[in-house]
Amino acid sequence: MIGPADEIKARLDIVDVIKDYVQLKPAGRIFKGLCPFHNEKTPSFTVTPDRQMWHCFGCNKGGDVISFITEKEGLNFIEAIRFLAPRAGVVLKKYESRDNSLKTRALDALDEAADYYAKTFQKMSNNSSARQYIANRGLSEEIIEEWLVGFSPNSWDDLMIYLKNNGFSEREIESAGLSVKSQRGSGFYNRFRNRIMFPIRDAAGQTVGFTARVLPGSPEAETMGKYVNSPQSIVFDKSKILFGLDKAKNYIREIGFAVVVEGQMDALTAHQFGFKNTVASSGTALTEEQMSQLSRFCQTVVLALDADEAGQKAVERVGDLGHSADDRFIEARDRWGRLRQFIDPAKGYKLNIKVAVIPSGKDPDEAIRQSPEAWRLAINNAVSLAEFYFERSINGLDLSTPEAKTIAANRFLPFVNKLPSELDKDYWFKKMAAVLHVDNKVIYSLANSFKKGTFIETKAINQPKPQNQAKRMDRTEILSENLLAAVLKYSSYLPYIADYVLPESIALGNPQILYKELIVYYNETKRSQGQRLEIFALDYNKFKRWLLGKDCLEEVKYLDKLVVLAEKDYFAYDNAKIDAEIKTIANDLAKIYLNKRRVELGRLIIDYEAKGRNDENIKNVHELMKELAFLNDELKRLS
Repeated sequence: MIGPADEIKARLDIVDVIKDYVQLKPAGRIFKGLCPFHNEKTPSFTVTPDRQMWHCFGCNKGGDVISFITEKEGLNFIEAIRFLAPRAGVVLKKYESRDNSLKTRALDALDEAADYYAKTFQKMSNNSSARQYIANRGLSEEIIEEWLVGFSPNSWDDLMIYLKNNGFSEREIESAGLSVKSQRGSGFYNRFRNRIMFPIRDAAGQTVGFTARVLPGSPEAETMGKYVNSPQSIVFDKSKILFGLDKAKNYIREIGFAVVVEGQMDALTAHQFGFKNTVASSGTALTEEQMSQLSRFCQTVVLALDADEAGQKAVERVGDLGHSADDRFIEARDRWGRLRQFIDPAKGYKLNIKVAVIPSGKDPDEAIRQSPEAWRLAINNAVSLAEFYFERSINGLDLSTPEAKTIAANRFLPFVNKLPSELDKDYWFKKMAAVLHVDNKVIYSLANSFKKGTFIETKAINQPKPQNQAKRMDRTEILSENLLAAVLKYSSYLPYIADYVLPESIALGNPQILYKELIVYYNETKRSQGQRLEIFALDYNKFKRWLLGKDCLEEVKYLDKLVVLAEKDYFAYDNAKIDAEIKTIANDLAKIYLNKRRVELGRLIIDYEAKGRNDENIKNVHELMKELAFLNDELKRLS
């Protein structure tokens, strides 16, 4: 049976496809033009219609129509097939397995939804809240139409009805992340309601999800997150998508670098003002998958994240990924036996990362509107990651004191140790020594101590270490603290936790004691309020007084610590994010507990078998084996 790739190649004329990208001129039985993959003045790019092939004699690239699209559009083979299929009139569904067919239908549903939301927005009057919000943000009609900015009405089922009328099933709509299963019955309802909709597309321009912005002043603005993204699904993984890459990729390749901002509005404004090599991470930190995508189009990425602390921390996390990118080259022998450097195929990219200092400490959207020229200068004057780290390391410190010098060294030297170039390391070691007014040998010695895993105290080096240092927490303790902190802040999840988290799975000591007391308090409150308790809301002060009344003094101190932790770590979480966080932690704690219990059962079984095969021991082993089988089933379910 002919495959989709062969059918696409049979139906498409390679000349017609390439003409969309290259100005081709006939030269006998072939066509010639300037190569789109390298700079040249004399045409060396050749297309042969008879063989349906292309080749550049300048850069030595070549292939068929599919390989041209993968190279030009920065797509993988499967993405290129999907990109070309509509043009060729090829229906991919007949080639796909059942799961892939569902994926195709989900993608089609997302395209329909994007069109529906966009048309809904276009029909709205200029006095509507959605229109006024977009007008206040300064988006032009051209950008609104080009990016299909839309609106989801305040309806539970309008999109569901529209998609069903267009032939989509409830399963296909849910698989697209567009509906939510009702907990009160068997039906579904719209996931997005009364929100401004920004379609999220992959590099090929296929809609894979949405970011939905709540209208200012609406009731949802108080109870729900400002922005809600599509859930992870068979077609959408937020960590692998860069908002706007489908429109920015050719500009990125042409200009030579990509600019990464945080939010969708930042990216839209950048494109409106002509900075068309801009994409958005739809969060605060780039992932390895996103960086790998950018590496298809350029070798340099400029981070222009928000100037707040979260944005700057995100830059540091990207710096760690950048180092791993530098480590992606491996030494191996080629087929002639010569020792050469190759990109490790399991890793695959290398990027030069720079950081732009946003003018006036604003977010990109505001900075661009205030002064496009200042923004352009900030991007062009972006500094290297090393320079960014260096400035952050010494920022706010009085470097005349030994304590401050040690803090600066602690901050910066671990970063320098990861630099791939010895020349770069030497430069930054000497610069740090000069700024701290210490001998170069001191900096080299401290750097070596980091390589060996020796931690440098943040107090002066010659001062004695404190005697009472906190012990390092294990994974169960960390997860337990995070779960308790999250539930204290988002106490509506306490009924879920009470049902699904065993006290034995919580770390021993204060975490487990406080958790048990919290469950007792919740049950007492539920009994006292009866049917009136629909959503549990923890009154922190009442709970604290209740603990004091039971002489739980240590638990009260621990409670105070958790409340601070909650505000520090979870203050910016929206409903979807905290839901995923709490359920993931609960799942991880359960798996750790079950694995520990499984080990304990294995030891008990060995002990009983060693005692001999009498009736009592055989019975005990049988019971333990039943429990072990149950634990194995539970672990499979949780995984």
